Amino acid sequence: MPVSIANDPFAGHLKREVSAVFGSARNLGLLGLVAILAGISGPFGTYEAFSPLARFVYWLLIVFGTAAAGHATGTAVEYLLGRFAWPTIPRLLAASLLTAVPVFGVVVLALFAFGYRADSADLVTLFIQCIAVVGGVALLTRKGAPAARRSEGSTAPKLLARLPGARRGRLLRLQAQDHYVEVITTRGRTLVPMRFRDAIDEAKPEPGAQVHRSHWIALHAVSGRCRINDRTGLRMSDGSFVPIGRKFRSAVRETVLS
Repeated sequence: MPVSIANDPFAGHLKREVSAVFGSARNLGLLGLVAILAGISGPFGTYEAFSPLARFVYWLLIVFGTAAAGHATGTAVEYLLGRFAWPTIPRLLAASLLTAVPVFGVVVLALFAFGYRADSADLVTLFIQCIAVVGGVALLTRKGAPAARRSEGSTAPKLLARLPGARRGRLLRLQAQDHYVEVITTRGRTLVPMRFRDAIDEAKPEPGAQVHRSHWIALHAVSGRCRINDRTGLRMSDGSFVPIGRKFRSAVRETVLS
């Protein structure tokens, strides 16, 4: 039986990541501002090549088109490479190279639509520029994301290495979902294909506790205890509710609520 896209972890993750960017008025406003500034300044020879109206339309297509293609592809590549826990540098290089392909495609289509015909040498140069730009954006995103706050000494949880750079915040909680684990940090959510008990082990040295057969929480993220619809649970700092399993209640009282 075909798997519904709505129930597919990869499709769900991709949808959430893309929606986080293009469902935000702030992000759309920033992209629009970049397009307007590019339309005014006319970089890469577009000031002389296009009329003012054509220049603004061109840069709107370039900015929004490459942002959509690049973010969707980059998210997919990061997610798939996360299965193999690649080291940071090879992972960044592979993601930059693969993400540059659709970005390059968008730029070429826009150029052709506006009547520009590039020769093979120009296309090679353009592709190299796309790789450089995508790699630079990925590196800045990784460096700009706050480093995972250390739990004990200077050691970060091994689990964070499985996440995209922009999601490597401090761990808040883990939730088992079939053959995947949803890792929630201060920087967002990521589905990682692994066993729940392995994820808990890799969450060390962040102090935490398993409070349910499908939930692990970081102690620093607990706001208090509460009841919702006759279910006892914990209120987390991100506003979420985590249920407490029956067999974990005594441990929660001693470890989490003491």
